[in-house]
Amino acid sequence: MQKAWADEAVENAYFQRIEAMVQAGDLDAASAILEEDLASLDTPLGQLCRDLSEEAVDIAGWEELGDSISQYEGEPISAVHIMISNEPDLVFEDKSVTHHPMIEVVFYSDEHLAFSEMSREELLAASLTEDESWWGLGEDMEAYLEINGLSQLNTALLHHKRQYYFRDQMHVLDEKNGLAADTAPLLYVEFRLTSMLRSVRYHQAVKALVEGFGLRKNVPVLVGMHNMKPEISSVYMAKSAVIVEMARIPKLAVTIKRNMEEIPEEFSGSSLRQRVLVEAEEERPGFFRRLFGRR
Repeated sequence: MQKAWADEAVENAYFQRIEAMVQAGDLDAASAILEEDLASLDTPLGQLCRDLSEEAVDIAGWEELGDSISQYEGEPISAVHIMISNEPDLVFEDKSVTHHPMIEVVFYSDEHLAFSEMSREELLAASLTEDESWWGLGEDMEAYLEINGLSQLNTALLHHKRQYYFRDQMHVLDEKNGLAADTAPLLYVEFRLTSMLRSVRYHQAVKALVEGFGLRKNVPVLVGMHNMKPEISSVYMAKSAVIVEMARIPKLAVTIKRNMEEIPEEFSGSSLRQRVLVEAEEERPGFFRRLFGRR
């Protein structure tokens, strides 16, 4: 890949293939390609990615998101925009600090755009264009989602030493470092592959919830990224109108609290949530210790 990616067109073609797979919803295929190529990286970051399975990344707050939609008293919500993001300029902050990616949620009604009348292809096309007539002008609602599992990789990427590859200057830099002029730096290849994997793991987490459990009123979910490289967008729609029931979905029992000791007393007082916790622990030993821990 170092030899191949010395040609910018080849590198771009690789990324465009991954991006097209994500936009088509074929996340397993995109993940398989990245995992195979990352397997050859004998670096700490490469090992981190090899350990970062699809199941290691999840999103908390999904049921509450559905409640916000069903309880909203304004114009019916017809689309939700979910974007994973980093605050600007985090790269200049203390490198010992872990940077947890955030999720921004924006709700839309048909007053902004006729989302309810649009096909998935039309929704995807709209989400790829920052149209000031509706982009970001959502309904005044509060919702909170939290992504677990990407913090360590996200932090490593923010502080990565080789985020750019200036090919027109490489003949000077390569000679200094003993590299051939027609070879892309290993660390640059590492950065690009691992940043693509971050995107795919995020999309897999959202897609699993949308297609597996839906949202109240079955609204489509526009998925994007902000202040991350690369920023890949897609749209996911529930396969059927499903009402999320916590007793059936132990994974969604997690609230916005990350650590068990932070859970409020009323959590343990709820018989429903107690049952969910017991079921989850029986189903997957150590599940909540893994899920509540920051990564």
